[in-house]
Amino acid sequence: QQWHHVARIEAEKEFPRFLRNPLFTAGVMLYWGEGDSKPINPLRLSNTDPRMVRIYVDFLHRILKIPNDKIRLGLILYPDLSEKLCRRFWSDITGLKNDNFFKTQYIKGRHPTTRLLHGICMVIVGSRRYKTKMLRWIEIFSNQLTIKKR
Repeated sequence: QQWHHVARIEAEKEFPRFLRNPLFTAGVMLYWGEGDSKPINPLRLSNTDPRMVRIYVDFLHRILKIPNDKIRLGLILYPDLSEKLCRRFWSDITGLKNDNFFKTQYIKGRHPTTRLLHGICMVIVGSRRYKTKMLRWIEIFSNQLTIKKR
């Protein structure tokens, strides 16, 4: 409980300092819309849009200062997609190496042809501290954006 409380306090102190940085706002908003919101799960964002994934990885590097070796990538692919080509694509987009990938998951689609050219990319950081901070930042943004005018 103590580390959780400390992470929330850190997030509150950092928020005003980061608020004027568009990458901070973008990263938190991307996570709010596309990230895993369950507190017990890792910090995980999944998407098919390479621009979104690139911005989020930049956020992890430049705002949270997370090193490459702490960022994991997972792919969800249709059976007719080449795992090798998709890994190369997402590696080029994120700047992360093949070592950052974990086992690819395959899904069956309803259509005979693939609708996603490069699959779904999951960006994962296994840190409850960062997850707690992210959820607190979302809470602060939500409170600030929904304050009723008097």
